[in-house]
Amino acid sequence: MSKRTSLEILVLIVNSIGFAGYLFWLVFRSTRIFYTQDGVLYLLPCVPFFFVYAFILHRTKPAEPEEGT
Repeated sequence: MSKRTSLEILVLIVNSIGFAGYLFWLVFRSTRIFYTQDGVLYLLPCVPFFFVYAFILHRTKPAEPEEGT
């Protein structure tokens, strides 16, 4: 398991709070977003949250030195 830096943890926490807040706002709106064609525009701001999660959580393995050189 790789160790996360404090900045990565902070970004994940802030991103999670923002995502939960935006979903909370969507759920308790008075209009029904899934019954109109324009409703998809309300879901587009969710995409950047997923990009932040993918960027932070994706870890590449460090290059292993080749033996025999």
